[in-house]
Amino acid sequence: METGKILKVCGSVIKKESLAFLTHSILANTTVAEASQPYANYYGQVPEKPKPNSLFLLTLNAYTLEETLRFTQNIDICSKNMVNAASAVIQSSKVWLPAIRIRNFPDYQNIKMLQECYQSQGIEFIKRSIHKKDPLIKVNKCFTLKDAGDGYFFDMDEENEGYFTVPWYPDISRFEALLRDVRNNSSCSLFDAAYGGFIINGKVIDMIRIYSGQMNLELLKCIRQETFKWIEIRNRTKQIQQVH
Repeated sequence: METGKILKVCGSVIKKESLAFLTHSILANTTVAEASQPYANYYGQVPEKPKPNSLFLLTLNAYTLEETLRFTQNIDICSKNMVNAASAVIQSSKVWLPAIRIRNFPDYQNIKMLQECYQSQGIEFIKRSIHKKDPLIKVNKCFTLKDAGDGYFFDMDEENEGYFTVPWYPDISRFEALLRDVRNNSSCSLFDAAYGGFIINGKVIDMIRIYSGQMNLELLKCIRQETFKWIEIRNRTKQIQQVH
């Protein structure tokens, strides 16, 4: 790909998220959750108030990213405020609950109105319990990226987020083990991370997303180098175990 080129792609991001549940300014008998500690592993991040963080509106049915974007672009408050909508699923015990994920919503008072606008287009919201304190959440969304070359990208909508590609798609336990190792055994600056994939030219490319208030290419290179080192050590250990 061409360095400096702006790419508009779709894909997914997966991470554990601490949720709080709203009780005011929402439709009766519905569940609206908010990411209460976004980027929790980056200690310098303090959520801004009273503007909401990421909101999750639980729905009766699952909706594709295309459907979610179509519904949202028909809502004036969303188009005027550059609201970022995505489809999502939240893991509660062994059940995955569908939701609409909303970022950049201007205030709490109009969440009920937002739900009503979706309702008028046929979406049904439900009240469900989420049993895990920090459930695993998968968000399917669109990205606007600047290609920094060699598998590095910067998010053009979220200035503190960057990405690097990896040759491997982890499960959450291996991903958390990787993060602990990088944080405890490297000189990389503080960061928060998630994993997922981009769809570029019809091909899925695995990636890790990094959040930092000091986002730059040097930080991404540091974390990626440590990630590849961790993968190499695990592969070597696995090979030795197989021999014996």
